[in-house]
Amino acid sequence: MAMDPKMARHLIQVAVILWMCCILVVVQQGSSAPAAPAPAPAPPPSTPCIPRERDALLVLKAGLTDPGGNYLSSWQAAQDCCRWSGVQCNNQTGHVVMLQINSKAPGANEFVGTVGGEVSSSLLALRHLQALDLSWNNFGGRPIPEFIGAITSLRYLDLSYSNFGGRIPPYLGNLSNLLELTLSNSEASQSLYSPDLAWVSRLGKLQSLSMYGVNLSTVIDWAHAINMLPSLSDLDLSSCGLQNIIPAPSHVNLTSLEYLYLRSNSFYSSLGAKNLFWNLPSLQSFFMSDSGIQGPIPDTIGNLTSLQYLNLHNNSITGPLPSTIGNLKKIQTLQLMNNFISMDIAELLHRLPKHGLQELYLDHNNLTGTLPAHLEGFSSLTSLCLQYNHLSGEIPIGIRELANLEQLWLSSNNLQGIITEDHFTNMSSLRHLWLSDNSLTLRVANMWNTPFRLISAGFSSCVLGPRFPAWLSSQPINTLDISNTSINDSIPDEFWTATLSTISVLDLSRNHLVGRLPTYFTSLGISSLDISSNQLDGPIPTLPDNLYYLDLSENNISGTLPSDIGAPMLGTLILFNNSISGTIPCSFASVATVEISGPIRKPTKRDTAQLP
Repeated sequence: MAMDPKMARHLIQVAVILWMCCILVVVQQGSSAPAAPAPAPAPPPSTPCIPRERDALLVLKAGLTDPGGNYLSSWQAAQDCCRWSGVQCNNQTGHVVMLQINSKAPGANEFVGTVGGEVSSSLLALRHLQALDLSWNNFGGRPIPEFIGAITSLRYLDLSYSNFGGRIPPYLGNLSNLLELTLSNSEASQSLYSPDLAWVSRLGKLQSLSMYGVNLSTVIDWAHAINMLPSLSDLDLSSCGLQNIIPAPSHVNLTSLEYLYLRSNSFYSSLGAKNLFWNLPSLQSFFMSDSGIQGPIPDTIGNLTSLQYLNLHNNSITGPLPSTIGNLKKIQTLQLMNNFISMDIAELLHRLPKHGLQELYLDHNNLTGTLPAHLEGFSSLTSLCLQYNHLSGEIPIGIRELANLEQLWLSSNNLQGIITEDHFTNMSSLRHLWLSDNSLTLRVANMWNTPFRLISAGFSSCVLGPRFPAWLSSQPINTLDISNTSINDSIPDEFWTATLSTISVLDLSRNHLVGRLPTYFTSLGISSLDISSNQLDGPIPTLPDNLYYLDLSENNISGTLPSDIGAPMLGTLILFNNSISGTIPCSFASVATVEISGPIRKPTKRDTAQLP
């Protein structure tokens, strides 16, 4: 799946701020184009910081806490403050132009330190400050300081994910030079709130506004306030508790809006034809999933001719897709899964713009009919997800025309017929293949030399047998479900050895597998294994270290359970309807769920007393 464009921009946000501050420094210095190329002169020595600005930063430091010592340790009075961590100055004037106290580096998965305490009003002495980043810290629920609204030189302000609480001060509306404002908050806490967005309407130069997770549940006129921002290109009001969709005003100012994120709100209304969203000529990304949207998608969606990403999944959208969806010639990703869209699949595919479409997610809907015989128009398609619908008929051999396909998900439909090697002739890019819960028969050579290399696959309730599909041994498979596939065979050693380093989840249940689990079973990296309802015999070997779930029920497993069964992470062990004897080892006391039957006794009090 393509990376969410919003996420990608967050990963480079701080780098962009740094770059823009450098540009602003150049603008302040003035420049003129040379008449002819000339060697670049050596850079002039940097001007040291202004003493009063250094003193202001030291006052700020005194009010902050830095438990890890990661950010403020370089802030020493005897040193040039322009060389302090997180401080950037204008090389010519020495004025501080950027302050970044950010406890999470771009792209990092964990905090590297958490700054807290109180933000001092000494920041007002930084009269040339253009970028202030206090994100990813912990200010203990303190309110955002009102005085920040008086730092009118600011162009970039990021206070996100820093555990600020209370009402957002409307004084932030005084930052008339602001280009980017990020106030995103933890979705779970929603400790930041604003009863209205009138203050936002005064930020006339604003290009990017992110208030993800801020409680806006009482805001009524949010669309009117946002419409007052003619330069806005990026808006994120996801998980804000918004409860109404505003009809389009008589004049829409948002002609520059490219990215609109309204996920996880509570609209519970229809996307009417006169809605604001259909009058955004520059819109490239529109995300409105999990928001209670009801009814059909109107014809006016065809006005969004710049749209590249559309995500309306997990709503209550009904009816067919309008024919005007074909106007979206630039669309790359269409995510409409988990809705109630009712339509013939062939007609739906006919209406879609084809050549640029890369990802199509229509699973968990009410689609019917048969797949068309030819799909050559979708030459760019990498993901086709149609599972959990009501599709019928055969999978056409024309599916092989999707030469760039990486994901094919057709599980849980009413498909039937035979699938051969010819269906996959051109699919060298295929990595995920899921055909489970259909009436399909896979008729390929047992040692099939596949054109693809699968990472995950599911064929549950299809016919793969009677022989074990040895071709799976050539795949770098991580997740595999071949349960109930009419296999009447032993599991070849080549399968276990080939998957030692890759397999994580494996379901072989409800077949007629015979033989024993290998003695080198402990070498597998597997975390979940289901081989229930087969005819395996012999003892249980020592289990793999990473194993969390094991179901060997309804086999012919015999012998005693090993005293050291391994698998320190094991949470579920199901062994009923076997012939296991002896005593349940005390080491099983750490397993949350154990289901065992047969001539086996539970450990005595004396046994359990020996547990560490």
